[in-house]
Amino acid sequence: MSDDLEKAFSELRHCLSNENRLAPTHSDPFFNFVHDPGATFEVHRRLPRWRAALEKDGWSVLVQSLRELTWRVVDASGRWEDWLELEEAGSYEDGNKSMRDVLRDDPRTPSSHEARPGLARTLGPYLEDETPRRLLILTDAALLHPWFRVRTLENWFHDRIRCPTVLFYPGRRRGQYGLHFLGCYPENGNYRSTIVGGL
Repeated sequence: MSDDLEKAFSELRHCLSNENRLAPTHSDPFFNFVHDPGATFEVHRRLPRWRAALEKDGWSVLVQSLRELTWRVVDASGRWEDWLELEEAGSYEDGNKSMRDVLRDDPRTPSSHEARPGLARTLGPYLEDETPRRLLILTDAALLHPWFRVRTLENWFHDRIRCPTVLFYPGRRRGQYGLHFLGCYPENGNYRSTIVGGL
């Protein structure tokens, strides 16, 4: 597993060094760094060293946890206590659906929804930042389960990602384009992003 992670990181550095790959005429500069879900702790352990290597390559690296962004949205919704009450009353599915609705609020929906924060609205400024040589790394994608899969984020921000973004993707890879989120969801082969690792 260790060699696989280092191989994937080398592949990522190679992709990021290819200026043509990051040109606006190509797909969004979004990279799924696929790793076994059981290697998540090891990925976090290596992240400071990998970040230093990327900064040595000339990138200004920002590491952002999707867990922190998700809980920021949950807190802003003011509904956490309501969801806890639903869970205590045995209505776990209702609370789960309500939380998913808050997190899935798409910023492109009609204005009646704009008051709701939504994960997309919270994540947007990070992905749309055009600061030169800026690199965004997203961690803790596993927390998106059971509300949605990573591809939902890509769909929200298609053609709007302005800085190279690397998402550490816990799951399995099948072929060039197929991914299984957390290794348990059905394969999805429609990712527009560049996939590194996982083979």
